[in-house]
Formats: sequence, C-alpha cells, structure tokens
Amino acid sequence: MEASAPPELEPASGNRGPDVALSGWLILGFAVVGAVWAVTLLRPGVTDMDQIWYAARALLEGKDPYRVIGPGRADSLPWPFYYPLTAAIVGLPLALLPLSVARTAFVASGGGLVGYVLARYRPRLWPLAFSLPFCNAAWTGQWSLYLAASLALPWLGPVAAAKPNVALALLAGARSRRHALWLVCGAAVVLAVSLLWRPEWPWTWRATLADAEHFRPLIIRPGGILMLLALLRWRDPDARLLLGLAVIPQTGMWYEAAPALLVLRTWPEAGLITVLTHIAHLVSGWHRPGFTAESWHIGTLTLWSVLIPALVIVLRRRANG
Repeated sequence: MEASAPPELEPASGNRGPDVALSGWLILGFAVVGAVWAVTLLRPGVTDMDQIWYAARALLEGKDPYRVIGPGRADSLPWPFYYPLTAAIVGLPLALLPLSVARTAFVASGGGLVGYVLARYRPRLWPLAFSLPFCNAAWTGQWSLYLAASLALPWLGPVAAAKPNVALALLAGARSRRHALWLVCGAAVVLAVSLLWRPEWPWTWRATLADAEHFRPLIIRPGGILMLLALLRWRDPDARLLLGLAVIPQTGMWYEAAPALLVLRTWPEAGLITVLTHIAHLVSGWHRPGFTAESWHIGTLTLWSVLIPALVIVLRRRANG
C-alpha cells in the first residue's frame, strides 16, 4: 500500500509505505551530516545563527538587537542584524544554550527535520544530503532547513516569521488552504509577540536594511526571466514555489535554494541537482570582492544549477502526464 500523506506534500507515484529502518537512518543521517558541518566548519562570528543567538540574548537583557549587533560592537560580528525581530523571537530557546552548543543543536535539528520529511514522503531523495544547498545551510547555520521542512510539516509555520521573504514563496507554493493557514497564523502570532516586545523594531529594521544592497531577486540575474515559464503550470504548487523563490528579494547564496529541493521526486533528479550544484561551485572561480558582488555571482549559479533545472523537471513531469 502507498503511504498516506497530508496534502502538504503528496507521495511520489509508486512509493510504498515508509520503511521504519530506512526512515530512522535518513533522519539520523541528515542530522549527523548537519551536525558534522556545524562542529567542524562553523567558526565564531561568521554564521547567521550567531546573529540569532546574540539578538535573542539582547532581547532577554532588554536591549535593542539592531543597536548592539554589528561591526565594532561587543559581539564582534562583521555585519549588522539584518533579520526581522521575529527571527530573534523564534530563536529565543537558543539563547539558553552556549553558542557552540546552540549552533550544533540548531543545525542538527534542522537536518533531522529534513531527514524526517524525506523519510516519510521522499525517501528516494537521499542524495540531497550531499547537495550544496543542504551543506551550505548547515555550514552557515541557516533557517533554510526548517523552511524546507515546513513544506510538509505545517506546524513549523511560526518559523516562517524568521524569514518573511522566503515565507511568501512558501505561501505561493502552499499545498492546501490548511498549509497556507498554518504559515499565516504562525507568522502572525510571532509578529504580534515581537511588536509587544519592541513596538518600534520595524522602523529600526528598515533603517538597517537601507544599506543592504545584496538582497536582489534571482529573476533579475542573467537568465532569470526563464523562471516566468512556471506560469505555464501556475496550478502546480511546485511551479509556484519555484517562481516565488525566484522573485523574492534574497542573497542568492546556495542555502536559499533548500526549499526548492522538495519539488524533486526521484533519486536521479536529486542526484542530478546535487551534481550540478557541485559542478557550479567548482567552476565558479575565485570569490568576488565584497559580499554584494559575491551574492550576485553565487545567486546566478544557484539559479542555473538548482531553480532552472528544477523548473524543467516540473514542466516535463506535468507535460508527460
């Protein structure tokens, strides 16, 4: 018998019920891969999770994260706090842990959730554990793993408030009204708490973003206009998700593409995208000077190695019936 699944993520055709042993290995595998990346490659002051940890600590101490985080300040982070305050609200439990432990727990939990989703609905996508979007999300301590998992686990809706730009793409790709409702209500609750905590934060956040030139949609990168072909399958949530990820403002770094991986169905598709991301990384050349130039460059590679191939897969799948 086929495994039953909520409408948030339909089982691939021909998939049998989840094997308990396989499910356990996938969950453990993704969690361990994420944790290994976190433990061996994350360094103080260079991860996005560090921003969340310091911001959550600042909130608990009655301070404004936008005024105490950034270059030349006590935390020694090389960039300001670019996240909305809602991200710090969601990350409050992390503030109770030492930074090194918080990093590992954050990434391992995100990896485990992705592993659980794949084990339950997409066990054939195990090659994604080695894809650059997954590894980069683990390496840099990103919310992307949680956002990807929320495509199948609507109770993760509150996490969408941590990255409202990606939340809009997830909303566009919602599999059902129930899924959309979880996203909207979960984010609304977190937003309400943040406004009660520090009512002025949206204006402070906006001022912080004024100098952030690296947030640009992938659709304006070279070839990005091809993503409009998703409109040919606008009724398909996979196509809407990919288009949403292309039009939202974002850094374009590899981790941003993690939710797009969930539109895949078979292990050859997962293997193809995994290989393409590593080829793109190998041929990308030296890093560009400055994060704005680097994010534009990596964003173009992400577009051509993940989003466009994934869109081709979705269009061919529907065209073939």
